[in-house]
Amino acid sequence: MSQNDRGHDRKSVARRLAAVERAVSGEEPLERTDRLDELEARIDELEAAVQALRGYVGSVRAVNEDVERRADRALRTAEAIERNVAPTETVDAASGPASETDAEAEGADGARRSTPLDRLKARL
Repeated sequence: MSQNDRGHDRKSVARRLAAVERAVSGEEPLERTDRLDELEARIDELEAAVQALRGYVGSVRAVNEDVERRADRALRTAEAIERNVAPTETVDAASGPASETDAEAEGADGARRSTPLDRLKARL
């Protein structure tokens, strides 16, 4: 237990003791003391939940940053491959596609369909 936690516990015990003393002396009704203790316990639970949520959000942010870095790296690699790999066959407008792969890349209307790399670039 850290020193800050001990200080917080001492304050909590001191407040509760003061509430009990007031209740015994008749300064404060016992119901009010019980309600105060109940509220303090609830506040402690809420503080713990907030800390847990902060930890979770921090983890999600870290994962998102990691995924973004990996996606950037994959995109750079794909772009480098695209720049360095020369097309081996071209489409001749008069004779049609030069290979079966080119025929698959063309739609029924003869328009060129996008490649997975084109779609990836468009999404990023």
